Amino acid sequence: MKSPSRLLWMTLLASGVVLLTVPSPASQKQEHVVEAKAVLAKDAVHPGETFMAGFILKINPGYHINDNAPLDEFMFATSLAFEDGPFKAVETVYPPGHKGKFAYSEVELIVYEGEVILGARFKVKDDLPPGDYKIKAALSYQACDNTSCLPPKELAFEVPVKVVPVGTATQDINAETMSRVPFKKEGK
Repeated sequence: MKSPSRLLWMTLLASGVVLLTVPSPASQKQEHVVEAKAVLAKDAVHPGETFMAGFILKINPGYHINDNAPLDEFMFATSLAFEDGPFKAVETVYPPGHKGKFAYSEVELIVYEGEVILGARFKVKDDLPPGDYKIKAALSYQACDNTSCLPPKELAFEVPVKVVPVGTATQDINAETMSRVPFKKEGK
C-alpha cells in the first residue's frame, strides 16, 4: 500500500505540477549589519565604585541607523538597554548623529554611519564580592540603506567586568576610546 504523501507526489508529478519549498523569512537567519564591541575605562572595579564603558558600533558600509532621538516619529530609535544585575546603569550617552537625506523619507533624518561610540556609566553594588561578572546588554536598532529599511533588530551581548577588593590598585585603560564619549562630569 502506498503512503498518502507518496501518492500525492506521484499525482503532482504526473500532472506536471512542480512544488518548490522556500523557507519562510522567519526561518532564515538574518544577519546583523551592526557589530557591537564594549570596552571599559578600567581594568577592574571596586564594590561601590562608579565606572564607564564605551560601546563601539560598526555599521556595515551602505547602511545607517537612526540616532537615539529621531526627528521623524515613525523612525525606530537606537537604544542600549542593560539587564539588572550587580551593576546599575546610571547614565547612558548617545553622541549626536549627522543629518542625511534618503529616498525612503521626505524629511532629513539624524543617523549614525560607519563607526559610532555610545557610552554608559555604571554603579557597582556596595556589597558585591570580588570576582568576575558580566553586564548583559542589548542594542536595539533599525538599519536602512538609501531606499528602504530592514526590520528593527536587537543585538544582545555581554561585557566582562572584574571586581577586586577595595584598596586593590586598578588601572585606567582604553583612554582614547573613552575620550570620544561625551560623558557628563561626575556629580553634575
